[in-house]
Amino acid sequence: MGWSETKTAFGVAAVFILVNSIAGLLGNLTSVGSLPSDLPLLLETAFLGAVIGTTLGIKLATPIILKAFKAVLVIAGLKMIRVC
Repeated sequence: MGWSETKTAFGVAAVFILVNSIAGLLGNLTSVGSLPSDLPLLLETAFLGAVIGTTLGIKLATPIILKAFKAVLVIAGLKMIRVC
């Protein structure tokens, strides 16, 4: 809707995803009583993805970032309806 620049919006989205993931882990902890055993691997992978994403976000032009974001949204949507 043009409320902010593309890169700013992606930064806000990244913070939202982080907070949402932490809430999910806390919900899992309270309902199951433990965290996933592969949590260290997941944290390392998330950190690596954050570094790569930040680097690409700084270096790539906005139209390329938008195309990549569209692809990610399509894949996520397909996963939600269990096509992938």
